[in-house]
Amino acid sequence: MIAALFLAAATPAVDGPLQPLSFLVGHCWRGEFQGGNVDTHCFEPVYGGKHVRDRHEVTGGSQVYHGETTYSWNGKTKQIEYTYVNSDGDVSRGSAKPAGTDLDFGDEVVTLQDGREVRISTRWRVIGVTGYDAVTSSAFMPGGQRIVSYRRVD
Repeated sequence: MIAALFLAAATPAVDGPLQPLSFLVGHCWRGEFQGGNVDTHCFEPVYGGKHVRDRHEVTGGSQVYHGETTYSWNGKTKQIEYTYVNSDGDVSRGSAKPAGTDLDFGDEVVTLQDGREVRISTRWRVIGVTGYDAVTSSAFMPGGQRIVSYRRVD
């Protein structure tokens, strides 16, 4: 816990265009999926806040699932873009834009290891400085939609 407090105190501000992610940086966030699996995300600045890294793991299943996202500002397209890789070998790329206090990830294209592409639409509804709801929709998901509430844990 002391290390988490030190990290938060020593965390440099994120670069101007990445400000919509600033409330996440220096903190870890935990949400629970239906069925009991727990997803924990920890955000940190990279290269003096020019990028943001989100490392996460999902526990509670037969194996721990890991993923990592790097968020960066694309000066040409004038948007936050990201690349996500995971322990299944999948890679996805997309963009995020502020929508009021929310973050709208639009349609993300996930390329599965077998080459299939899946579209997933996500929006993070920010709940003050202590949480956000991740609303995800996709024909690929059972029921077509999932809402996971994440709360700050440090």
